[in-house]
Amino acid sequence: MSNLDSRAYVRTVGEQRVLLAVFAHPDDETFRSGGTLALLSERGVRVHILTATRGEAGSRGEPPLCLPEELAAWREKELACACRALGLQPPILLDYQDGRLAEVDQEEIVERIVRYVRALRPQTMLSFGPDGLSGHPDHVAIGHLAAEAFRQAGEPSAYHEQLDQGLIPHAPTRLYQMAVPRSLAERLGMKQVHPVPDEDVTLSVDVTPVWEKKMAAIRCHATQHSVTPILKAPAERQRLFLGVETFRLALSGLAGDGAEGDMLEGIGVHRLITSPLTSREQ
Repeated sequence: MSNLDSRAYVRTVGEQRVLLAVFAHPDDETFRSGGTLALLSERGVRVHILTATRGEAGSRGEPPLCLPEELAAWREKELACACRALGLQPPILLDYQDGRLAEVDQEEIVERIVRYVRALRPQTMLSFGPDGLSGHPDHVAIGHLAAEAFRQAGEPSAYHEQLDQGLIPHAPTRLYQMAVPRSLAERLGMKQVHPVPDEDVTLSVDVTPVWEKKMAAIRCHATQHSVTPILKAPAERQRLFLGVETFRLALSGLAGDGAEGDMLEGIGVHRLITSPLTSREQ
C-alpha cells in the first residue's frame, strides 16, 4: 500500500470490520499476537499489519540465510509469508531504519500512522505497551507512536491537510497492547520479557484452533529462529507461551468499559476467545 488511493479505499472499506496492528519489525506480528489475528481473519475481520522497519538490524539466521545487504529484503519476504499464513492483508511497510525509531521525527511517524488509520478506518488497534514487551527501544517507540496516532486520528484539527486528500478523521474505539502476565514469565523463567501484573491483563486468547497457522507463520521468519529462545524449548513450554496470547486494554473510546467481555467487542465479533490464563495454570 505504498501508493494509497485514499478516497477509493475509504469507499471500499465502508462498514467492514477492521483491525490495524502497528509494529516495529517483521515477526512482531507473529509470536505474541499471530493466533489472535488469524482468529479474527477467520471471522471476517480485515486485519492490516503496519510495520515501521524492515528489520535489517536483526539476525540473518544460524547459519546465515542471506548476506547482510540482503537482510532487509529477505525479512520483508518473511513478513509477507507470515501474513499469508495467518490470513492477513498484505503488510504495509514504512521503511524506517531498524534500531533508530526513537531518533526519527516522532511527529512525522505519527502523521503517517494517522494517515493509515483514516484510510483503513479500523475499529480496533493493536501495538506494544510502554515496556515494549522486551524493552527493545523500537518496540517502546512504536507503542508510544501508535497510542498517539490513536488519540489524534479522530481529531479534525490534527493533520488537517489530509482532509484535502479525502482522509476523513476517524477515531478507533479501542487500542490493545500485547502483554505477558508476570505469573507466566516467572513460571517459564523468562528473564528477557518485561511482564505486567496479572491483574493488568485484560484478555487471554486461546489460539489452539489456529495453532498450525501460527506455527506456519513462525516458520516464515526463518532468520529469527536462532535468536528466539522459546523455539528451543520443549513442546510443552512452547504451547504454554505461544498457545495463549494476552493483552491489556490501553485506550478506549467506548462508554461503560467495566469488565471486559472480549478483545473484539469494538469490531462486532462476540466471544471470540477467552480461555482465562488461570485455567492454563491449574
